[in-house]
Amino acid sequence: MMDISENEVHLWYVLDEEVTDPQLLSQYEDILTEQECVQQKRFHFSRHRHQFLLTRTLVRTVLSQYETNIAPKNWIFTKNAFGKPFVSSEISRSPLQFNLSHSDKMVIMAVTLNRSIGIDVEYLKRKGKTIEIADNFFSPIEVKQLLSVPVQQRNERFFDFWTLKEAYIKACGMGMSIPLNEFSYSLDQQGKISIEFSSKIDDHPALWNFWQLKLTNIHKISMALKSKNPDCSYAISVRKIVPLSSIQKIDSLISCGHVFLE
Repeated sequence: MMDISENEVHLWYVLDEEVTDPQLLSQYEDILTEQECVQQKRFHFSRHRHQFLLTRTLVRTVLSQYETNIAPKNWIFTKNAFGKPFVSSEISRSPLQFNLSHSDKMVIMAVTLNRSIGIDVEYLKRKGKTIEIADNFFSPIEVKQLLSVPVQQRNERFFDFWTLKEAYIKACGMGMSIPLNEFSYSLDQQGKISIEFSSKIDDHPALWNFWQLKLTNIHKISMALKSKNPDCSYAISVRKIVPLSSIQKIDSLISCGHVFLE
């Protein structure tokens, strides 16, 4: 059984291209509910069906690491009005909170206790007009910071801001109903992350902790955690998993703060 304390965050990730064993994939399919099987078949491309399978298997098997009396297939989920998933009280009244994200080649999950948490991963080689997106969705403060870095660094800096913004709105559980240009991040050279809100958002910077991690050379990961106690410190541990097969601890507990894990 996996233990987790109030001041911990556990990250679990799987690299979907590394999971190809047919027997293992068959076990994953057995874990899915009938509704999830229907959802999986709706994806046109096989890589998307594969990632959906891994995403659903990841959340089910990881939660069963913490509550071993509940089999992966038996977890039941509910969603709030904005679509954020939670463990249904029908199956467990555990204080576990989780959030999931996926992008090309990676699925990642964050787990904590009694805290609103959000995580986002993006594929750094994704094509797109990042400056145009920034003009439409970033705050003027963020656009100015983005344009201030050398051209060759702007793609990664764009994903710094984008993943942080996604992590925050996912932690709030309100999705895109929160205007992305009504809150701003600032990043300094030491890696410290700070946030400020416009008068249209009823929130306070002291309630939030943010981290950015780079677990591979092609992904940017950001995480947001809301704390009831602004002075509380947290520790992060990271595990690479092949569900139902292997778990590899990537690092010892990392002291919380605004850090980059290389």
